[in-house]
Amino acid sequence: MSAPGHVVVVGVSAAGLGTAEAPRRKGLCGRLTLIGAEPEPPCDRPPLPKQILSGAWQPARTELRTAEALDALDADFLLGDPAVALDVERRGVSTAPVPR
Repeated sequence: MSAPGHVVVVGVSAAGLGTAEAPRRKGLCGRLTLIGAEPEPPCDRPPLPKQILSGAWQPARTELRTAEALDALDADFLLGDPAVALDVERRGVSTAPVPR
């Protein structure tokens, strides 16, 4: 079985980020792309309403990885561009930019 040349992960939450990190740990050297509807880099969403809005946490505390760790992942992040369709036969994902 040959290794894929390009891995695409839909979702930039904790699960999506963990899914993207796994092929790198296994030695994937090809392209890696994460697609997310959110315009921000991956963050820990559950604490947002309570800890951030109450002022108990600074927003930076919700970052799942440092900027250096995200750079080391050597991935393309398509943020603010949600996946809207999957073409299994052509092995493609269609996106639609979020209006701003």
